[in-house]
Amino acid sequence: MPVEAPNPDATPQPVSSDTPRVSPEVSLWELVFFFGLIGLTSFGGGLTAYIRRLAVTQKGWLTDEEFFSALAIVQILPGARVVGISIYIGNHLRGLLGAALALLSIMMPPFLLVCFLGLLYFHYGENSDSKALLAGVTAVACGLMASMVFEAGQKSIRGVFDVVMIIVTFLLVRLGHMHVQYVILLLAPIAIWWHRPRPEIKGDDLNQKGSTP
Repeated sequence: MPVEAPNPDATPQPVSSDTPRVSPEVSLWELVFFFGLIGLTSFGGGLTAYIRRLAVTQKGWLTDEEFFSALAIVQILPGARVVGISIYIGNHLRGLLGAALALLSIMMPPFLLVCFLGLLYFHYGENSDSKALLAGVTAVACGLMASMVFEAGQKSIRGVFDVVMIIVTFLLVRLGHMHVQYVILLLAPIAIWWHRPRPEIKGDDLNQKGSTP
């Protein structure tokens, strides 16, 4: 059977950059183990940073854009961020059942552990070793949060406008003592308007405009 020779004049078809990214196949057991391990090995305020490092950097289940988009949404919703992020990842990977399992897996282990440690704390909480342990855990949590802020800034800050919004938000919350919800209601419309989709002007359009008398 004759084999057709490749046509050297044929123009290769470009691969579209708009092709949707296919989420990796993740089993329910893997999802349960993942969030259960996070619940047992995470530290306080650094939990969001810990989830990002595992889900984005190590597992590759989400991209940075997907993770920070979800984080921006849960930031403006009531409730803990870790709850919203867990539900988002579980739903993203395995739908409604995945969201429910992710939430239960990340909440139940620390709930049971804290109940047990609470009994010990009320009996031995005044011990100097216990106070030193709590101070060390607090420092670790602050360090993880600082790491999260740095990583989020590298991915999310795209220009002078974003820097101005950060400064204004800091001034309103820290110095003006304005409630976070009011700051969001005030600045969110401005940020949405600034980052609104804008039509791209192609080179052919520019040439046609330039040739129009």
